[in-house]
Amino acid sequence: MATNIEFGQLRSIGATALQLTTLEYGATTGVTIKALSTNTNNVYVGKLGVTTTTGFELSEGNGKFFECTDPSTIYVISAGTGDNVCYDLNY
Repeated sequence: MATNIEFGQLRSIGATALQLTTLEYGATTGVTIKALSTNTNNVYVGKLGVTTTTGFELSEGNGKFFECTDPSTIYVISAGTGDNVCYDLNY
């Protein structure tokens, strides 16, 4: 069970993949990522080099929990410009 939670947002996502966070927690159980309901495009989640054809698709308002031990390895890209995600890290 997680003992701490860190919240944040990644804003102005576009056609270049952005690192979700630079925070590294060795005991992280995972991260929940949600595309904001105000987005006009889908966002895609993956590792370094993610594209709109290789990433996990999140449409506006939808989210998913990803099990991982290092959230700094997660990247997000958009099918358009100006989209945003929120996240919470469990560690």
